[in-house]
Amino acid sequence: MPVITAVLGDITTQDVDAIVNATNKAMRGGGGVNGAIHGRGGSAILRDCIARFPNGLATGDAGWTTAGNLPARWVIHTVGPNYNAGQRDRSLLEACHRRALEVADEIGARSVAFPLISTGVYGWPRADAIAAAIDTIAAARTRVDEVRLVALDEAVHKQIRAALWVRCPPPVGAGTVGSLFEREPIQYSLRGDSYLWRELRARFADTPLPDDWFTLRTLITHAIEQVVGEPLVSRESAPWHDSAAAIYLPEFDPGHGMSAGHVHLPWWSHAGVPILLDRYAALRT
Repeated sequence: MPVITAVLGDITTQDVDAIVNATNKAMRGGGGVNGAIHGRGGSAILRDCIARFPNGLATGDAGWTTAGNLPARWVIHTVGPNYNAGQRDRSLLEACHRRALEVADEIGARSVAFPLISTGVYGWPRADAIAAAIDTIAAARTRVDEVRLVALDEAVHKQIRAALWVRCPPPVGAGTVGSLFEREPIQYSLRGDSYLWRELRARFADTPLPDDWFTLRTLITHAIEQVVGEPLVSRESAPWHDSAAAIYLPEFDPGHGMSAGHVHLPWWSHAGVPILLDRYAALRT
């Protein structure tokens, strides 16, 4: 399984062996990521597309060309399904990622950067596109070592990162703050709380446990407040299931469930943080 990371930036500037282009069937340029790759890569990419794929590509298939003036060595072109035109078979979107990695193996690419395929003018729901990308790449039998999921927009980057930490949680070291998050609570208050729990686990994966209870509490509290953008105490007196006490974070919304994306500060104040402090105290006895 390759190491998958979320990257905030421009896919055309990624210093990897190959970048993936979400193209159309004709493979003759276009808008969005496709236009940016052709524009910055130069005419050599289009010439290679015409020479190697005179009839273009089918939806779900992939093929490679030169990367022209881009930092990458190759461009792997793949044709995503057009959700807005009724192509809503998820297996086609999964095939794009699978075939791109197969092509990467054919050309010997060990690092590959993907955009979010079909989420632009093709209209595939973003949360499902992220899930399809991560699940397919994580399950692929490939020699690729590194896969980057690249987003130009910070909000999209956060959503990819949150989904990655749920589906492919990073390892945490022994004796770290992250290790306190290893066993998840039996029940959260709202769906977004589980995403925040896993984000904090990843943030503190390498952070050594502090020497005292107060420092740990401050560290965790400040991290929660940084993510939600509000003091933890601001809503701690509200009832546990008071919807007014919930804070909606788009990056924690996988696109399903009534409480998707909602973080409940009273739960963190009265349950989440105390659970972590109790685990810390148990380690110290």
